[in-house]
Amino acid sequence: MPAETDNLKLHELFQEDQRDRERVYDSSEALRDLKRRDLCRKTAALEFVALDQVRTPKDLYHAAVILQHGTDPQDFLMAHRMACMAAIQGHQVGRWLTAAALDRFLMAVGLAQIYGTQFEHSAPDNAYQLKLPIDDSRLLASEKKFFKVPSVIERLSQLNGKIKK
Repeated sequence: MPAETDNLKLHELFQEDQRDRERVYDSSEALRDLKRRDLCRKTAALEFVALDQVRTPKDLYHAAVILQHGTDPQDFLMAHRMACMAAIQGHQVGRWLTAAALDRFLMAVGLAQIYGTQFEHSAPDNAYQLKLPIDDSRLLASEKKFFKVPSVIERLSQLNGKIKK
């Protein structure tokens, strides 16, 4: 039986999504346009899911990233499930997305994030900051390492290093 091939159209959607995340959106009009593009990508990704065209670890990861940029808890929970499947099949970055999508889901339903993966941009400071609340009191000592989640300080340094001051 031949190996599954990656969904190239889904890969293109993923690349568009990532290009959209290379900048900070500081106007309501720019954010509205980003949300419109995110919705189009999410709709297309869900269509691929419905057609059973999300099969490989890369496909699962790409679709999960797109859904991670959705709008409601179901999007984030589906992103978490897909990232888990990608990670189980060996996709290393899928491990991090498993944690990030769970954090985003928890926050969307009014609970504290546990891994510290969710940040927001503060326009007045032109800097990223950790979204609160966070409750990591029940994490296993090795859990963040397993999911390849950097410390909050490391991640803030990465995010803020990308901002043009």
